[in-house]
Amino acid sequence: MDLNVKQLVQAIRSIADEKNLPEEVVLDIVQQAIAAAWRRDHGDREQDVRAEMNTQSGDVTVFVSKEAVEEVENDAVQISLEDAKKIKEDAEVGDFVEESEQATSFGRVAAQTAKQVVLQKLREAEREVVMTEYADKIGTVIVGVVQRVESRVVRVELGKATGILPA
Repeated sequence: MDLNVKQLVQAIRSIADEKNLPEEVVLDIVQQAIAAAWRRDHGDREQDVRAEMNTQSGDVTVFVSKEAVEEVENDAVQISLEDAKKIKEDAEVGDFVEESEQATSFGRVAAQTAKQVVLQKLREAEREVVMTEYADKIGTVIVGVVQRVESRVVRVELGKATGILPA
């Protein structure tokens, strides 16, 4: 699946508006999803991977953090000192350097992984926004609409959230 960054940027703006989240938060979520997709297709679960998306140029770069070692035992998380010095001149054994790679396409399973990451992180971000909005209102009276009265609780619609009052 090729990345169409213009559509992706438009989707980020749309999601930010729809979910009432800052664009930077949605962009960060998408970058985390790209990193997870890259790790699924090209990497290893042990790898420390991050992705950066340039919304102007459309470039998506994946950075893999690797430890500089004398002798490489696991090339997914280690890099030879010689190669590390090509990336960072003053690298020493034990230092971590980031290898960069362009992310251009992903397989179906990796795309599904990215979708799941986006959905999960969006839910978390929405929950955080609601929590911060109502956290400073503890102990104050707010207006809501009673949605349903049950045997032990009353459900009240508060706008972006549903409150539960003991009956």
